[in-house]
Amino acid sequence: MFELFQLVLSSALGAYVVAGLQEALYAVIVAAGCEECGFNDLGRLLFAGVFAAIIAGVAISILLRRMKDNTRGASGFASIRPSDPNQK
Repeated sequence: MFELFQLVLSSALGAYVVAGLQEALYAVIVAAGCEECGFNDLGRLLFAGVFAAIIAGVAISILLRRMKDNTRGASGFASIRPSDPNQK
C-alpha cells in the first residue's frame, strides 16, 4: 500500500493533486480564522459535510429515477407484433 502511495506521489499528476489538496486545506484553515477552533470542531464540520453530501446524493438519485420512470411511456422501438393479442 505504501509503495502505491509512493508511486502516485512521484508521478506528476499525483504531485499536482496532492499540492492542490494541500492548498485547499490551507485555504480552509485561513478562511476559518478561528483561534479557539480545535480538532473536534473540524471533525464536526467534516462529519456534517459528509452527511450533507450523502443526503444530496440520495435526493439526486431519487429525482433521476423518477424522471427516468416518467420517460418510459414512449417506446424507442417499433414492434412487428400487434398490440392486441386477439387481432391477427
